[in-house]
Amino acid sequence: MTEQQEVQPSAAATVADNNKPAPGTTGSKKGSSGTVLGGIAILLALGLAGGLYVHGHQNAVAQQAELVALKQQLADAMTRIDQGSSKDAEQIGALGKSQQQLQEALDALQTKVLDLDDKRPNDWMLAESEYLVRMAGRKLWLEHDIVSAITLLGNADERIKALNDPSLMPIRKALAEDIAKLKGMPRVDREGLTLKLAALSDQIELLPLSTVSMPEAKSEPDQTVSTNPDEWQSNLKKNWVKFTENFITIRRRDGAVEALLSPQQEIFLRENLKTKLLQAQLAVYREQQSLYVDSLEKAQRWLTQYFDADNSATQYMQSELDKLKGEQIQFDYPDQFKTQTMLEQVLTERLQRILAGN
Repeated sequence: MTEQQEVQPSAAATVADNNKPAPGTTGSKKGSSGTVLGGIAILLALGLAGGLYVHGHQNAVAQQAELVALKQQLADAMTRIDQGSSKDAEQIGALGKSQQQLQEALDALQTKVLDLDDKRPNDWMLAESEYLVRMAGRKLWLEHDIVSAITLLGNADERIKALNDPSLMPIRKALAEDIAKLKGMPRVDREGLTLKLAALSDQIELLPLSTVSMPEAKSEPDQTVSTNPDEWQSNLKKNWVKFTENFITIRRRDGAVEALLSPQQEIFLRENLKTKLLQAQLAVYREQQSLYVDSLEKAQRWLTQYFDADNSATQYMQSELDKLKGEQIQFDYPDQFKTQTMLEQVLTERLQRILAGN
């Protein structure tokens, strides 16, 4: 379109030039110069049109290439989206399948539990008996409470008896042996021992300390002057003794004299004695026989050394400490119950049969 528009004016100019006067006249010169200018204009127009055409063609090619590249990128993106969607769909499908399998397993387990409730309800009582035996062991080994352990074992035997299952007779026999062994062990009245020691501790403040006992002075001979002249020598000696008594008096005493305790030392002594009795009380609950005996022996030594041994309160405390010192507070307990292992084995076997569907 641009080339045609540019050519048309040039053709018009040519027709105009043909209508001009012929050469050799004045108008012929002007016509020649106009022809030249017209040709130049045509050439310029053609060059400009060609340049515009080439530039436009190059831009069109570049835009076309960019458009193709964008289409390719869009296609790649759509492909990746499709692939990701397919993977997500596969994962969702796998999760749904796994969930279905878990639901089926849960339904099967619930069915077995229902079967257990319907077919073997007595197994729960057997499990309860096993729990009672374990509690008895804790009472015995952790708290050393023999009475509670015997009671719990007896409760377990009552539950097994209620099952009326002949196959459980060996367990009942083992229970009877465990109970008999515990009943044969010596009993310790821990509360009674600690109360006696506490009562003795309260009497420590009333105990009298031993005082200084001075030996009796030897009797002095009679220094009375006789009126008999024949006893002039004796009278002279007596007068000399009376004269010297005004300067120095000497009296002889036999026996060692111990120094008295100061008030502060007396307080410490009584508090230390109470501490020893308190240690004996703790040893009773911890079943520490050596510590128990050692504490009472030290208390007895201090009573003999620092308190009045002739006083009735001191003598009573010494006799009570002798009795308490002979008490046995530490024993050897069974390492385990025979029943515990047997019950665990029976419960395991029954559970395996249930899970196997038998």
